[in-house]
Amino acid sequence: MSSQRTNTLGGFSPLFRGMYSDQHLRVSDAERQTVTDRLSEHFAAGRLDQAEFDDRVGRAMNAKTRADLSGLFSDLPETGAPAVVDHPHGRRRRHPVLVFVLLVLFIMATAHAVLWAILPWLWVAFLGLALLFVTGTVGRHRPHQDRENL
Repeated sequence: MSSQRTNTLGGFSPLFRGMYSDQHLRVSDAERQTVTDRLSEHFAAGRLDQAEFDDRVGRAMNAKTRADLSGLFSDLPETGAPAVVDHPHGRRRRHPVLVFVLLVLFIMATAHAVLWAILPWLWVAFLGLALLFVTGTVGRHRPHQDRENL
């Protein structure tokens, strides 16, 4: 019999919803304290204003039987479950190290792609300059052309 009472109180759901068969039983100070603690959580979450909180705590502390506690949580969500998930700006905050690692990987991949796109052209440019030096088009000074321009 005592395990049945513990299950009724431990689960909170029957106590909070007022759907228990032993409503005529008297409540203990521990049960009153449990109810006021849960009301405090709802108050801290902003589900109750000061006047509603004070009224419900007063009713809980003055409760003689479990029936007196019925209705205190009828308009509140189950305990432990938030009424609305709070996501500022609709996004979750990302871990800064993860963002940094992804940024470095993106830069490395981009640099790799650019290098492989440019590397063949660098060889062509190097061979072209080498060909110009070998043929004498670049690097040889022509003094007779400088005198004509003066």
